[in-house]
Amino acid sequence: MTKIKSQGISLPDNLDLKVHSVVRPPTWRQEPYTLSYIMVGREVNPAELLKVLRWGVAENLPNPRVITPILISWSSLFHPRFYKSVHKNCPTQVHAIEWIDKSLPLDFHQLSRLWLQSVLFLSGVTLSAAIIQQRFSSGTIGSKLDRLWDAGKLSQACVAPELVSLNLCDQVSTIAANHVANCEQDALVQLLKIRELFMGALALIAPTNGTVAIMRKSTTERYPDGRFNFVDSLHSQLGDSLQAIVVYGSSVSGSQFADIDAVLIVEDPVAVLKQLAGATPLWLGKELNLGIYSPAEFLIMQRLSGDNLPEYGLCIWGEVEVISKPVAHLLARNFSFGVIRQRQQLGMLAREIATNGTTTDDRKNLYEYFVKIPANVTKGTFGAVGRRLPKEQVHDWLRSSIGFDTPSSQNQVSSGDTAGALAISSLATGWALTMLNTKLNVVRRVSD
Repeated sequence: MTKIKSQGISLPDNLDLKVHSVVRPPTWRQEPYTLSYIMVGREVNPAELLKVLRWGVAENLPNPRVITPILISWSSLFHPRFYKSVHKNCPTQVHAIEWIDKSLPLDFHQLSRLWLQSVLFLSGVTLSAAIIQQRFSSGTIGSKLDRLWDAGKLSQACVAPELVSLNLCDQVSTIAANHVANCEQDALVQLLKIRELFMGALALIAPTNGTVAIMRKSTTERYPDGRFNFVDSLHSQLGDSLQAIVVYGSSVSGSQFADIDAVLIVEDPVAVLKQLAGATPLWLGKELNLGIYSPAEFLIMQRLSGDNLPEYGLCIWGEVEVISKPVAHLLARNFSFGVIRQRQQLGMLAREIATNGTTTDDRKNLYEYFVKIPANVTKGTFGAVGRRLPKEQVHDWLRSSIGFDTPSSQNQVSSGDTAGALAISSLATGWALTMLNTKLNVVRRVSD
């Protein structure tokens, strides 16, 4: 690795940087993959971030990613394998961080498992929507296969030896070989198989902490607008397979909501997903975002989530087992999600710059979601300590604390400035994590 001088596109003033290239061996994609980490010596603003990425593209760096000192610091807890690989290559000194609460995972192995749990959860939790709302493309399937492949390799590296029995890499290769792009029937088959692998993997690596209780049907009288009266329709469709319905999110907590989030607990989730595939259900003109799980699967997903469903969800049909986890573990999970999402935002931004803004409609929808990551991280983290803030208060907190305006960034994507919106929101995710840590004291710098 050598220090790089600017050629062609000028770099920001007083910005020391180095390029650290990593060549990953062939995966199911059957070709090696090179990542170019542009390690900068100080934090950057959105305009500088864009300039450095454009410089990297002009220099023909394969898959450039800007890595700032604070992102490396976060990685010491939330992606330790990455930290070990790159922290000595940063142009400036980088300090590792540690938990303040020592009941949390401490050693390299445990922290690597925390990262893997979070990555698989974030990727697997969107599969119901991919099937029911048809929120998938060939790229969606590819990204899910990437996560499963990585998990398979980590099982062989003893990070999660429980996963060895699943033969994930072989399974992924088989799915990839059978995948036919742009064929909805084949895509559904692939997604259901992918879901099977995710649920199998998550069942083996999910933590076991927390207290199990029963959540029973509650009254919905305080919602006279009938927002949850879709129960009869779903029960008519699904029959006795439907065991419980739990709603959560802004439709439960506020008077203003864009959609309705609900989890259906069913006897045979695969059969129900086949029945609802492509249905894109609506109620009162609002989209019904449905997660479909068996009772056992639902417990697994709760063990991996960053919240305690009994504290903010509402059971509107049947009854189901739910889990309450310690606050420290909720905070750790939310911070883990935030760091992972920021890395994904930076990757999306790099792609947008490399393709010169030729964003397709399905990518645009994805970007519109990802510019909201600072708000999602903030809402989830405050929720972990019992502060259930409505969307408007989350947006106000971000404006006053770090100067990030979520609606403005969404408008940027709509108006075509996707790169600008992703640059601002990706850095805002890191700023939000720093500010949340200042308020909640989750981590601290390791003493020299």
